[in-house]
This record gives sequence, structure tokens and C-alpha cells, in this order.
Amino acid sequence: MTTAIKKAALPKRGEIPADKRWHLEDIYKTKEDWQAARDAIPAKLKEIENFRGKLSDPQNLLDCLTKQDEMEIALSSVFAWARMMSDTDTGNQDYQAAVASVMPLLDKAGAATSFIEPELLALPEEKLQEMPNALPGLKKYRFHLQELLRLKAHILTPEQEAFLASTGELRSSARNTYTVMVNADLKFPDTLGEDGSLTTFSESRYMKFLRSEKQEVRKDAFTKLFRTYRSFRNTFASLYSSSVKASQFTASMRHYKTMREAALDGNNIPVSVYDSAIQATRAYLPELHRYMAIKKRLLGLDKLHMYDLYVPIVEKPSVSYPYEKAQPILKEALAPLGETYLHDLFAGLKSGWVDRCENKGKRGGAYSWGVYGVHPFVLMSWNDTYESLSTLAHEMGHSMHSWYSSQKQEFTNSEYTIFCAEVASTTNENLLLEYMLKKVKGTERLYYLNLYLEQIRTTVFRQMLFAEFEVETHALAEKGEALTADRLEAIWMKLNRDYYGEDVVLDEELAAEWSRIPHFYRPFYVYQYATGYAAAMTLSHNLRTQGEAARRAYLNYLSSGGSDYSIKLLQHAGVDMTSTEPFKITFEKFRRCLDELEQAAK
Repeated sequence: MTTAIKKAALPKRGEIPADKRWHLEDIYKTKEDWQAARDAIPAKLKEIENFRGKLSDPQNLLDCLTKQDEMEIALSSVFAWARMMSDTDTGNQDYQAAVASVMPLLDKAGAATSFIEPELLALPEEKLQEMPNALPGLKKYRFHLQELLRLKAHILTPEQEAFLASTGELRSSARNTYTVMVNADLKFPDTLGEDGSLTTFSESRYMKFLRSEKQEVRKDAFTKLFRTYRSFRNTFASLYSSSVKASQFTASMRHYKTMREAALDGNNIPVSVYDSAIQATRAYLPELHRYMAIKKRLLGLDKLHMYDLYVPIVEKPSVSYPYEKAQPILKEALAPLGETYLHDLFAGLKSGWVDRCENKGKRGGAYSWGVYGVHPFVLMSWNDTYESLSTLAHEMGHSMHSWYSSQKQEFTNSEYTIFCAEVASTTNENLLLEYMLKKVKGTERLYYLNLYLEQIRTTVFRQMLFAEFEVETHALAEKGEALTADRLEAIWMKLNRDYYGEDVVLDEELAAEWSRIPHFYRPFYVYQYATGYAAAMTLSHNLRTQGEAARRAYLNYLSSGGSDYSIKLLQHAGVDMTSTEPFKITFEKFRRCLDELEQAAK
């Protein structure tokens, strides 16, 4: 018997207790303090511009870079405060206006500092190399200046840089049009609900329908979503082609041979890292095919369709995780990270880092935002589930990375790269999942085994499928071939057949799925989800098996920020992303989980 329960109204923001909210007053105590900091930024920009044409003198260079750091710290704090205030109550017009008032300052900051890099690169190379030794204060900028020299061949003259900057809106027009079309103009027909009647359908509700136990509900949502996308197949192909051409123009202007090389070179990632990730993933596709066969059998299906992949094969455990109960679990799960890490993490939880309660107008999702000179802030909505516990572990992984980097590094070296961004967060997630697998038995254990398998399927296998799609499409464009809807659909369907094998039915509507991936408008970005997961899997393995040495190496990594290249920082932590070993560790874990699931299924 099912009893209908009326959902309680969400509390207003002011009704959330102070001990359950983040402390944005740690950035600015009052709105007036924030306004004063915001209004002081134009004067800081003028001070920086006064150094134009004077950077050949070491003292002037030090003063200029110091003022640039001070300005960027102030501007990032001003923006962070406004944006986070807005996220806690999206209906508050004052907060929206605060965010809008900062946006022009971001553009002005870019314009005011645009002379620095070209002016430094105009110096004789020997002089620029020696600049960090000219004054003690310049030593902290050694890596930054080294990066300038590395990228010198791809940094243009001031006039060319100004021209390229002026085309920014044009080059991003395809992405902007795609975003508006998908979020504002794309409308879906009503879909089949759990009770058999039609119900309102949207992108945000799609995954809810895909997890339904009723195949007809899953199929109807899948069909209506992708038929809608496919009805605009030529428009989406044109938008994607335009976006690729914009990337090709930028890469050509900056003297790169390929778009992929241009995208990876910003973080000094060798193209071979991308290729080896594809190679390692392809080697384990038979294991993914085996998972699909097992999944079909466990779901009791004659045919397994793509819309069946997200339905749970084991019922979710009915275990509640109130916030107070979850903290001891988190402490035990993250024990391999050591007492220092745990002390600092829980000090943060008690010191206003986390905003954890849902309230009216609060934005959904979760994130961690590091504010240099203050501390990180985590936004989430706790709902007493394992997902909440896992989200907290994930976001606090980000936060501890930001915290240790800001504590140990000067501002100029404190920000870690996108390539490293998901490593610390996913390491925490994996440690938590390993802990749960040790503690639970029976059906509950099968649930967490399947959760592990799904993480690797969606974060590694699926993202590498995306990565291969980008390689093929960009290579065609570089050959001068047209990216038509027919061509894009054919590439997509072939890759899905390669990855998922013969046990999965590829319905014709799936051909439109490529057009639903917004990350494709940020070229060669998605592979970093897979590399980050593989790095985190290796690190969590090391932390659980190698003791103090692995712990020291990992904490040093968290403290390194962006003080060196991503590949080197990870190598010092014990992960060599230039090899296939991290992927092998990840996929062997997949194999072991699959073996156990298969045995239990028998």
C-alpha cells in the first residue's frame, strides 16, 4: 500500500540555521564592504596600465606582477561573493544585479593586462630567462615566465592578439546559439509516466525516466528526446561544423598543426597521452561487452537497448544517512589520507565551508569554490542519501586541494589545471566506495559493485567514446571534408557499436545523441574526465596499499597547485599519465567487480 505524502514547503533562505550555511561573511562582512572592494578595482587596473612599456626593468616587472596578483585576488573575491550569494537565492534581484555589475570588470581586467605577455615576449629570450634571478621577489614567477617562453611561438604580436580577441564573440557564436536553442527553444512532447498517463517532459527530467523499472517508460522518454533532437539534425550539424571551424581558425592563427594539439598544449599535455588513453580503453572493450551481457541477463530482458543501461540491476538499499551519521563514515573512509588531512577537513566542516540545506530559490547541483586568502566554499543540498555522502566527499576533495594549494603556494602558482581538477575529488569518492564495499554484504554489496561499474562505464568508457568522436570529426574538418548530419551520425553509431558490442540494440534515434553533448563545443575537453578518474583510481589504490609514503606524496600533490606542469605533478604523486598503467589499474578494477557480480548472478 502506497501512502501519498505531501512534500513540505521549502524554507526561505533566512530560515536556514547559521550552522548549516556557509560563511560568506568570511569574504566580506557586509554588502558595503563588498561594494567598496568592487569599486576599488578600476583604480587597481589603472595602476597596472601605468607599467605599459616599462617591463624591461626588473623592479617595474615585479611591481606590475604584484599589482596584477592583488587585482586578480580582489576581483576573484568580488565575483565569488556575488555569484555565491546569488546561488543561495536565485530569485533575489539584488544578488542578480551584483553579479551583473562585476561582469564588465572582468572584461576591463583582461584589456588592462593584455600588454604584459606580448611586452615580455618582446624582450631578448636570455633576459626573460634571467628575470626570476634579478630580484628575490621575482622567483615566485619563474614557472609563469617559463610558460611564456614555452608558448612563445603561439603568442602573437599585440596587434594580432587584439584582432584575435575582437573575434571572440564570433568564434563563440555557434556555442552560444546551441546553448540558447537547447535550453530555451527545444521543446519535447509529453512522455509516458509511471502511472501510464502522459506527463511533462524536459531535459532535466530525462534521467529520472531512464531509471524507471518500466521499460515502456524508458523507451518512450528515449524516443521522444532523441526524435526531437534529430528533427533539427541539419541545424545541429551546421552549428557543430561552425564551432569546429572556429577552433580551426584559432589553432591556425596560433600556428598549431592541429586543433587537438592546440587544445592540449595549454596545459602542456602531450597528444600521446590522449592516444594512449584511447588505446588502453579499446583494449578493455571486451569487458564492457561482457558487462552488457550480464546486465541484460540480470534485468531479464530479451534485448538490451541503450535506454536500459541506466536502470539499476539491484534495488537501492533503504539506508538513511543523516548528516550527523555520515560524518563518522566519512572519517573512517578517508582514513588512508592521514590524521592531518582529516583534521583539516573536519575543521573546515565546522567552520562555515559547507552550505548543505535546500531552501527556496537555491540553485541545484553541487560545487566547490576556492577563494584565495579565505577558504573554500561548498554548495550542495543534503537529503540523507548515500549520494549526498558521496557528493560531500567529492566536493571536499576539491576543497582540500584548493585549501592546501592556497596555504602552500603564492597566488600566481595556486590554481591547479583542468587536467588535475577532478583528481582529488574522485580520489575521495573512490576511497568512500571502497570503504562501503568492505562494510556491506549481500544485496547491498551488489548495489555498490554495480555503482562502481557504472562509474567506470560512464566516466571512462563513455567519455573516451566522446573523445574518439572528437578526434574523427576534427580530423575530417582538417582534411577539408564537410561535417554533415549523415557523416556525424554514421561516426556516432559506429563508435557506439564498437564500445557496447552486439548485446546492445542501437535504436535509430541514438544517431542523434552526439548533438546532445554540450561539451563538444569545448573541443578536446571530455577526455580529462577519463584521465582524471584513472589518476584518482591509481592514487586511491596507492593510498590504501602503500601507507605513509603514498600519503606524503599525495599531500605534496595537493599542496602544489599549479606550480608545475600537470603531468609532472601527478608523476611526483605516483601516477604516470604518459603510460597506460593508470587505465589498466582502473579497468582491472572494473574486471574484478564484474567477476564478482557475474558470480553472484549465477
